[in-house]
Amino acid sequence: MMPRVLSHDDPEIGIALQAALETGQTIIFPTDTIYGIGGNPWDARCIERVRLLKDRRSDQPFAVLLPTVATIARFATIDARARRWIDRLLPGPYTLLLPATPDAPPATTLDRTIGVRVPAHPFFGRTLATLDRPLFGTSVNRHGEPPLVDVDEIIDRFSAVDLIVTGPTAASASAIIDLRGIPARVVRGALDRPIHSLLEEE
Repeated sequence: MMPRVLSHDDPEIGIALQAALETGQTIIFPTDTIYGIGGNPWDARCIERVRLLKDRRSDQPFAVLLPTVATIARFATIDARARRWIDRLLPGPYTLLLPATPDAPPATTLDRTIGVRVPAHPFFGRTLATLDRPLFGTSVNRHGEPPLVDVDEIIDRFSAVDLIVTGPTAASASAIIDLRGIPARVVRGALDRPIHSLLEEE
């Protein structure tokens, strides 16, 4: 069976996404960086299916992708310093590593740490915000291969997923910034002006 493919601004996208999250379906979705693959972060079936599709190890956590900055505090512990970073960078193309709260989905944590994303994308700011639901996610690729950015190739190589949401994306993955220590550490990605200015304040 081929996946259902809908645009991020399709009138039916909210209903389709809600049904997918409620029934453990795997979802490919657009972000402000690259396409992600994931689903309901508390659904063990969906999590295992994504691991199998990507050939991803069970000890590799996923990021949690949230519709709004206000929802971060549910899953991550935020002090005044972390709040400065969040207010300056999110929503945006960054993954922030923070201490996880007890409510954080287990599949998105490792050593009490969670990677948090709030993409600056209408799929999140509009559709996911309306549903008030988080996603777990990672890049669309097999383990060890570069992320896929072409929709036709994604559909061809990941035809076993249930729902593909199309929309505008960029060509590179999010920068990863570890905020657990002082100073913050850039794990992946380039140092741009917002990150430079925040590092200078530490």
